[in-house]
Amino acid sequence: MGTGGLATLLQIHSVRVPGFSPAAVVMLVAGWVLLVGLGAGFARSVARDPDMWTASVRDAAMLPLWGMVSMGLLAVGSSTFIVVEAHAPMLSWIAFGVDVALWAAGTVLGLATAVGFAVWLFATRPDHPLPTWALPMVPPMVSATAGGVIARQFESDAARVLLSAACVFCFVLALALGGAVIVMAYHHAWFRTPVPVVLSTSTWIPLGIVGQSTAAAQVLSGPALAGVARVYGATVLVAGAGLGAFAVLTTVRGFLARMPFTPGWWAMTYPLSTCGLGAHYLGWHAASLLTVAVLIAIWVVCAVASVRAIASARAA
Repeated sequence: MGTGGLATLLQIHSVRVPGFSPAAVVMLVAGWVLLVGLGAGFARSVARDPDMWTASVRDAAMLPLWGMVSMGLLAVGSSTFIVVEAHAPMLSWIAFGVDVALWAAGTVLGLATAVGFAVWLFATRPDHPLPTWALPMVPPMVSATAGGVIARQFESDAARVLLSAACVFCFVLALALGGAVIVMAYHHAWFRTPVPVVLSTSTWIPLGIVGQSTAAAQVLSGPALAGVARVYGATVLVAGAGLGAFAVLTTVRGFLARMPFTPGWWAMTYPLSTCGLGAHYLGWHAASLLTVAVLIAIWVVCAVASVRAIASARAA
């Protein structure tokens, strides 16, 4: 997710920072390697233990993780079209087809995950909300943004209107479900029980709704609603700065407490990339570039930690 998001931002800002253009290609390749590699690894694990598939869709602790899969498909699809169009225009039609296919797959999976997890929350009413609960609620918002960009490429007015309507539905659904979950999670973390140290980086996840909804509002709004979209985006991003500060403080606390490495560290990357994208669509280019700089640093930290963890596991 974060790798695809970083590839997109690097390509977008390549007009301002020349070195970003080749870096975007590198990140796109890395994104595809991760997407295919992790997908193949999961398929191999399911082939060895079919119960793993059942657990992944029925276990409340694992179900939100399908949100990552959805966002991975959406992020890599979007970055593929954006980066390929910039570097190999003659192949842009193929990249666009890949983008549409991954958008469709990611959207179906994301909607199923969001609604499924929401039904579980309503049915069980657990009393220990966590920031990770926002994970399955973000994908429909990603679909709204990515779908809005895709709709602009259609020549058919009917197809463009139909896809835009679907994106608006995704936007409203994600905002409603995500907003409710975020309020519950932060109320619990601030007034009842602090976020566990091992889950410190999960406090970045709700920023995905903040940044992605800002971007989606700008992409989906027509000329008549452009002003409203800008006010919404600016308000949400400014308000989200408080959540960002909380995420930073919580993560620093986790590192000071010797928080062990988990794949959850990567949760810091994609939400931050959505904020950078939202700032870009608002025209806040300096803020977006600052976000990219921070994102690059975090991506490197996560990548190095991941390589070390894999090396340690193989040596054990």
